[in-house]
Amino acid sequence: MRGYVFQAVMTPGEEGGYDVIVPDLPGCLSYGDTCEQAAFEIADAMRTYVAALLRDGRSVPSPTFREVEPPEVSLIVHFETDESYLVEGEVVSAAEASRRLGISAGRVTHLLDAGLLDGYRRGRRTYVTVESIARRKASAARAGRPRKKTNA
Repeated sequence: MRGYVFQAVMTPGEEGGYDVIVPDLPGCLSYGDTCEQAAFEIADAMRTYVAALLRDGRSVPSPTFREVEPPEVSLIVHFETDESYLVEGEVVSAAEASRRLGISAGRVTHLLDAGLLDGYRRGRRTYVTVESIARRKASAARAGRPRKKTNA
């Protein structure tokens, strides 16, 4: 994965919350109820935007930085991404994935972290691709913990 740094500009929303745009990434915008949530959401939007550029073979623009006027707030956001960050296809919640696989939601999270399921987190919610659930079911994984590989 490669690291990127861009400026995001946050402004208070007219009806509360915070709107965030990235001037160097046209159409890359997000929203959050709090400053912190807005910062997390725009970082995710930037990762996705740049990953899509890379997947499509398009160049990533060079970042620029500008002064902002109140009530705007400048955020300098660092993130890492590549094409693998994109998750395509139908997704279901972690709860639904756990029902389909017959395992706990916590185990679904562990499988995602281990790369054995494909999905993503958005805020507090976790989503899993239907295709990776089908792939996992077809692999007929054994019950219990996976055996550790030993160097013999």
